[in-house]
Amino acid sequence: MIGGKGKGGLSPISAFVLGAASATIFLVFIFSNQHTRQPLEISSFKTKRQFTAPSDHANFENKVNNTSSIRAVNKRTPKKQPHANQTSDDDQHLQDMLRKAALDDNTIIMTSVNEAWAAPNALLDSFFESFRVGENMERFLKHIFVVALDAKAYQRCKSLHPYCYFLKQEGLDLSGEQSYMKNVYLDLVWSKLKLQQRILELGYNLLFTDVDIAWLRDPFEYITLAPHISTSSDFYFGNPDDLANYPNTGFIYFKSCKKNIKVMDYWHKSRKRFPENHDQFVFNEIKHEIVKKFGVRMKFLDTAHISGFCQLGRDLSKIATVHMTCCIGLENKLFDLKRILEDWRSYLAHPQWERQLDKIKWRFEGGRCIH
Repeated sequence: MIGGKGKGGLSPISAFVLGAASATIFLVFIFSNQHTRQPLEISSFKTKRQFTAPSDHANFENKVNNTSSIRAVNKRTPKKQPHANQTSDDDQHLQDMLRKAALDDNTIIMTSVNEAWAAPNALLDSFFESFRVGENMERFLKHIFVVALDAKAYQRCKSLHPYCYFLKQEGLDLSGEQSYMKNVYLDLVWSKLKLQQRILELGYNLLFTDVDIAWLRDPFEYITLAPHISTSSDFYFGNPDDLANYPNTGFIYFKSCKKNIKVMDYWHKSRKRFPENHDQFVFNEIKHEIVKKFGVRMKFLDTAHISGFCQLGRDLSKIATVHMTCCIGLENKLFDLKRILEDWRSYLAHPQWERQLDKIKWRFEGGRCIH
């Protein structure tokens, strides 16, 4: 019977009630205990207690940290130690300026000036003016990185332009007009190479341009990605891969890569082998060594486009830049550079159809170096 007692003295109903109460108390204890426990964080490495580290614990933590920062590393150039002639503050200032001046493809357009070249109405002013009168060239102005070789050049540059860097040369006065191939002139032209190497080390491509060049059209249209080095030519013989072409390193492009960093260092150290010569002469002497030793491809730019007075392009419809090469003396360079800009303005003043007839030419009569 449902209401009867068993042998142990408890009725079936009493036994049922006691069993239900015991089960309820057990469930309350379990849920209360779970509420006070911390959840297991499967995907997090916040505390050492939540996982068992391998025996090389330090290496494991390094791998975890490196994995979490991959995106950040891809977004910025790794910071390397400055050269011996740079302080950490100088190098940080350089990195900050390069970051602001770089083109979208991480290319730096670099030029260098001393006091004589940066003076009012001198080469720097004409250089900047060429971007303003060139075809859609003013967009590049805000990306030019100007290296000043003395204090007065630095001050003048800062009055004109946002990205001026003072490359201090201990014990050297590089301010005045320098006589061609004299000791101070050689120090001046060599001084920029270690800085160029540093720019490559920081992950930037580099286009170095002398300040006595008129930029009239976009020269990047003639600089392709395949070669490691693309250089202008004093004398170009028709084949861009022919090392018999004579380079002009006053307009030269280096792709940022380990090979080119080694090339730049090798070039600078080669000065000791040719102590009485400038950087361009040495580059020409070692160009075969560079290609063989470092496995780089070197391209020579056609003077029909990237031109200069040594071998001047005659067709203005093809010209991108004009360099005052084969011309000695600041006054002579400046005189002809201003005439080039005048001729270019005259060219642009003609209608498009007339320009295409190739009848508008440079003025040669009355020039100092142009021929």
